[in-house]
Amino acid sequence: LFVKAELDNVERLEFPEETDWKLDIKQTQSEETKEGITVSSKDQVEADNGAATVNFAVKWDGAKHKSIMNVFKPSRKTEIKELKGKTLGQYAGGAEAPIVVFECRGLEPTRWHPDCPITVHCEGGKTFTDVDLSEAVEGGDGWCEFDDIKNQPVGITDLKFEFRVMDELAPV
Repeated sequence: LFVKAELDNVERLEFPEETDWKLDIKQTQSEETKEGITVSSKDQVEADNGAATVNFAVKWDGAKHKSIMNVFKPSRKTEIKELKGKTLGQYAGGAEAPIVVFECRGLEPTRWHPDCPITVHCEGGKTFTDVDLSEAVEGGDGWCEFDDIKNQPVGITDLKFEFRVMDELAPV
């Protein structure tokens, strides 16, 4: 999931590692969809046959197996070429940046609902926690507050997101 936004007197956005990501998803083999599902790295559910656990699983109508989704956690043993040198979980303005990677089988995310608790770090040193950026999505009114440390308004507008397919996870 890549994001981009207009930041006004905001240094960076931070997404906690155990964020509950609210998404709309689509089955890869049909047009069947589910809206507003939640996936988190702290969730553990059984995949088919109970041999493995995943962060999210769904059985679509007529499907033989469950479709699954995991929140990818980078490690020394795995990497994704497109993410080399990038930090997941943060956006500091400018160009689009990756904030989270989902490993998906049999489904794909189509929409992100940015109402998860996001931490906003302002240029003046003030920090706002549990921020809901629903109104900051492109076309919305935006999110704004007042940084009483630096005595200036802060805001986030024109929030855009895009899901991109990444190369397979590669052992290092």
